[in-house]
Amino acid sequence: MLEKIKLLLNKMDDPTVDKTLNTLISICKQQAYIYCNLEEYDNKLDFIVIEMVIERFNRLGSENLTSQRGSGVGASYESFYSDKIRKMLNKFRKVKTV
Repeated sequence: MLEKIKLLLNKMDDPTVDKTLNTLISICKQQAYIYCNLEEYDNKLDFIVIEMVIERFNRLGSENLTSQRGSGVGASYESFYSDKIRKMLNKFRKVKTV
């Protein structure tokens, strides 16, 4: 998974990001299986976790940014992940019974 993420981020030649990416992979895997109400992580979620890690990595240093404008460019981040990721996760989500 790490190699795929590094390739997508164009960081193949940067070993300094390995620790950060491995930490994000671990966090995102936990978030994915908890959100989906699974007993344990399912490797079928890997493609979603890759997207989650890339989003988190690209937001490092500006995690709580809600709005930013400058030179005609705007940015707005949510506290969770993009709608695209939530929609993919929802396909694996199990109904939680109490």
